[in-house]
Amino acid sequence: MTFSISDGRLLRDGAPFVALGTDYHPSAAGCRWWADWDESAVREDFHRMAAAGLNSVRFFLFWRDFMPDERTVDHTALARLEAAVSAAEEAGLACVPSLLTIWMNGQRLDLPWRAGRSVWRDPAMLAAEETYVQAVARSLRGRGNVLAFDLGDELWNIDPADAASLSSEQVAAWQGRLADAIREESPGSLVLQANDASAVFGHGPYGCDNQAELDLAGLHGFPPWTPGCIESTLSYKATNLPAFLVAVAAAYRPPLVDELGSYGVSEETATAYLGAAAASALAAGAGGLFVWCWQDIASTAEPYRERPAERFAGLHTLDGTEKSTMAAYRRVLGAASALSVERPPSPVGLFLPRRLRGQGGSYLDAGGSAVETFHAFLLLKRAHLDFEVVSAAERTLRPDLRLLICPAPTHLTQDDLEALRRYAAGGATVYLSLGDHLHGLPGTDLIGAKITDYGWDDQGKQTLCWGDRRWPVSWNETMKPTSLEATTGEVAAVYSDGSPAVVVQRAGRGRMIFTNLPVESQFRRPGSLTATAWHEFYLRLAESAGVRPAVDCPEPDLEVVRGRTATVVINHAARHIATDIRVANTRYGVSLPGKDWTILLDDTSPAPHAGPERKTAADDPARTEGAFV
Repeated sequence: MTFSISDGRLLRDGAPFVALGTDYHPSAAGCRWWADWDESAVREDFHRMAAAGLNSVRFFLFWRDFMPDERTVDHTALARLEAAVSAAEEAGLACVPSLLTIWMNGQRLDLPWRAGRSVWRDPAMLAAEETYVQAVARSLRGRGNVLAFDLGDELWNIDPADAASLSSEQVAAWQGRLADAIREESPGSLVLQANDASAVFGHGPYGCDNQAELDLAGLHGFPPWTPGCIESTLSYKATNLPAFLVAVAAAYRPPLVDELGSYGVSEETATAYLGAAAASALAAGAGGLFVWCWQDIASTAEPYRERPAERFAGLHTLDGTEKSTMAAYRRVLGAASALSVERPPSPVGLFLPRRLRGQGGSYLDAGGSAVETFHAFLLLKRAHLDFEVVSAAERTLRPDLRLLICPAPTHLTQDDLEALRRYAAGGATVYLSLGDHLHGLPGTDLIGAKITDYGWDDQGKQTLCWGDRRWPVSWNETMKPTSLEATTGEVAAVYSDGSPAVVVQRAGRGRMIFTNLPVESQFRRPGSLTATAWHEFYLRLAESAGVRPAVDCPEPDLEVVRGRTATVVINHAARHIATDIRVANTRYGVSLPGKDWTILLDDTSPAPHAGPERKTAADDPARTEGAFV
């Protein structure tokens, strides 16, 4: 059995494969499990995972346990690793071993011999890393259940200052060096490097846009440590976060959410979050999910003496009793094939500029527009406009796009501008809101308007008026008012004082729609996204491009993902929603408690589980709450 990538999808023996697993430390040993080895406990846990419906497991090789010094790889540790992978294979689990593990649960379990040396620059450290990863790859060569090798978990935390000083090219070269070392010993192996949400939102070199030497993008979806004012674990933004990470990462590499969960909340809250977030991530195209983590940790050794709260994030209690989070995850496991919908091409694109994450530290750099892109992602969902994520790095245009959304970029490169021009010239409507009046402005010739000045006075700009529609403007400290003057473009919308707010300019066979209002920056304030109807502004943009919503749904809090043969409906609100929706020519009555989900099947599609064909969820074993009638 082998794993491979084809057309952006993860395959096992040539067939599509969705990894559904958990992150793992044995409860009794915790992070000391390679030293305090208990093979029977590992085997028992892996068989319990398989019995629960999981098909994969991700675990961590603590580097210090495998290399007692910089020239020696411990053969006893390697033998234990081989036994663990064999136990997983016997249980039917694919494995993702994470190799250069130093950082774990907020603490560095460092190599005693590293002595502060750089893992990215020091020649002796680099040689030790190659020796180590090759020894691991060699010991697992030919194992058909090794899904991928993870170079290491959130590696930048080993030395944040050192990591921040690296260039993107240096990180890419480092990743390529170790990936090549692994593939030399284990040809055909997939390699990834797992990162927290900073891979999308941060400005450092460890970004999902800087993984050309890797095969998969590994991302972590935890709301408390994500910018953009995620109000709570049960907020609309929170359960949409993993899907956004998946959508952005997929523009560069097939994505895995290799850590998914919540912290500092009740079991009921964690359960609601996990169900909605996991369903949404799969519907967004995740190649796999790994929930943090399998069981609460009995060990009180490091890192748990420093952060004891980290011990209680498991899907099972200390005595192995299943928590309600596991029940929610098991429901997702049972319907995973239906949740991973095959989506038809969309006429709408969400544009990722090359400097989405900022990636600069001078006074000229504004910090990137990833948060604004997240908000645009949410507005498109709330408008029920099906869309694809489009990277400026793509060499060819997507000919079916009729509307391209470029939300409040703070830095547009020449490559970005040329891509926007090509889409407009090819017939698309390109929308761009102003993120920075210097480096985010496309140019007067493209937008048919100019910025005359900036200022901090937002008086007279409290409302945007477009035809008979009005939207309240919520200025905040990240938004700088500017004065806009049309040149060759046509004023389509104005502020309450009558000054231009939106200008439309013909561009080739298409057109540009430009606003000097940083629309997507407004929603950094708590509750502002769901309290206003700014998604209807996106509907107005779509209407101007001749694009209609994919479904007819009056509830913006419902995510409706239409596939070729099934439609996934997820309630991202905390409240119960009952409404009618129309998909194609079929009307459904949907009734979903807060954070619940369902699958609508057409007349010819099988249900998520084997059995008689059916169209309603009421009889579906994967549906335990909510129904449509």
